[in-house]
Amino acid sequence: MTTPHLKKSIGRSPLRLSLISRAVCLGAVILICASASAQNLFVADSGGSGNIYEFTPAGVRSIFASGLSYPSGLIFDSAGNLFAAVNGTIYKFTPAGVRTTFAVGFNLPKLAFDRAGNLFVSDLGTGAIFKFGPNGTKSTFASGLNTTTGLACDSAGNLFVSEYGSGVKGGTLNGVPVIYKFTPDGARTTFASSSELNAPLALAFDSAGDLFVSDDTVTDSTELQTFPGGIYRFSPGGARSTFAPGFTPFALAFDSAGNLFVSTDAIYKFTPGGVRSTFATGLGGPLAFGKPSARPPTDFNNDGKPDYLLYNSSTRQTAIWYLNNNVHIASASGPTLPVGYGVVGVADFNRDGKPDYLLYDPITRQTAIWYLNNNVYTGGAYGPTLPGGWELVATGDLNEDGKPDWVLYNSSTHQTAIWYLNNNVHIASASGPTLPAGYGVVGVADFNRDGKPDYLLYNPSTRQTAIWYLNNNVYTSWAYGRTLPAGWNVVGVADFNRDGKPDYLLYNPSTQQTAIWYLNNNVYTSGAYGPTFPAGWSVVAP
Repeated sequence: MTTPHLKKSIGRSPLRLSLISRAVCLGAVILICASASAQNLFVADSGGSGNIYEFTPAGVRSIFASGLSYPSGLIFDSAGNLFAAVNGTIYKFTPAGVRTTFAVGFNLPKLAFDRAGNLFVSDLGTGAIFKFGPNGTKSTFASGLNTTTGLACDSAGNLFVSEYGSGVKGGTLNGVPVIYKFTPDGARTTFASSSELNAPLALAFDSAGDLFVSDDTVTDSTELQTFPGGIYRFSPGGARSTFAPGFTPFALAFDSAGNLFVSTDAIYKFTPGGVRSTFATGLGGPLAFGKPSARPPTDFNNDGKPDYLLYNSSTRQTAIWYLNNNVHIASASGPTLPVGYGVVGVADFNRDGKPDYLLYDPITRQTAIWYLNNNVYTGGAYGPTLPGGWELVATGDLNEDGKPDWVLYNSSTHQTAIWYLNNNVHIASASGPTLPAGYGVVGVADFNRDGKPDYLLYNPSTRQTAIWYLNNNVYTSWAYGRTLPAGWNVVGVADFNRDGKPDYLLYNPSTQQTAIWYLNNNVYTSGAYGPTFPAGWSVVAP
């Protein structure tokens, strides 16, 4: 909290701007992911370390990025990329931590994404808010602002902007404290006025659409009367209630469970009921919860790296080979399958954070799910029975509801279909695109990184691969992938080198050798050999 005696007469002096900059540096956060999955907290430390730290829900800390001084904002896009405003430059980090420069030339920018993928950036020097479209095109969204300390977008795409004002109760130098609401087309109205605010520092929306505001403590011009601040909750209609009196953090962020995390000289956590606890000490700065890290579907040991699922058709035994990129580091026996069933996919069907087996009996067309804890069977449930003529070829969250779905294929008609599931229960269906002759679906992944899973197709006769880009079940476009060398097949897809881009898993059944082809969308960038399997074993996932 800034001290009252400094706020009285500093006007637009460097000291005044330093106070605003502290609020700016710590105040711009919005949660754009509505998934209930556990999320990691990212903190851009403003204490001089130059690090962006990543905290697991349990509070385990690691360094995500370093060499960054004077952070002023963090925000995730819907694809899980982290945008960081640092010393007037906006950097973009892939989920794997690869950094590129997105934009430069801003004065203490704050950041917010709307659900259409537009990035809003405020600039304290010009008093403007700029809008970057999903393709990076920059335009001026609003102007005439003065002391912007926070940005946040609601679920309808409206942008909310907090103005700190003079920092003196009743003062008008540098404007008055206010929260503006901008519609998507830029129309501005006042959402909360100086009668309800002292000097707002930060904004964040919860999943119910309530706007939380950190409001600073100020004095009047005589410094004889103090007006305590706090964290306030504003309903969508503008009704104000007090959430945490006397507590004035410089950054706010909600996790997917509805807990509010705030930053002062430490990181504190408030439950939805307002109970406060200390989450981390010794640091403070901009906060962001983004899209949960896309844990690989075959990450059985929960180390963030895809693993191989192997199957021996003679013994019906499964095994898990734990990998670090293309390197086999350990193995474990998995459960033995019942007669008639094979594993056709791996996904977290019961959403306990652990991969499960999807089983299929081609004779009875019965499906089943075996729930696992790493390599240990814990329970099972029957899934739906497939209609005649259809086979189960892939899994993926096609409708983006956080639940794995099934991709079905009819070899006679070349038609695909999507079965939407809730755990093992079939809840709806949709026709997918019809494949060209000779091609089959061998995997599902988001190759063009638009947040939507795509089909990986393979023609074993020509060894040609292709990617069909989808919007749920709807085909939108396509691109050829690389042709495989003789003797090799593409059998799966996963992000083995963790650069945020799906890679091909190749297998040579004659030599039992595996290989990984690293891709950028449909473009081959490099390759590496993977482990060779023992006799009798083959890879069934990823």
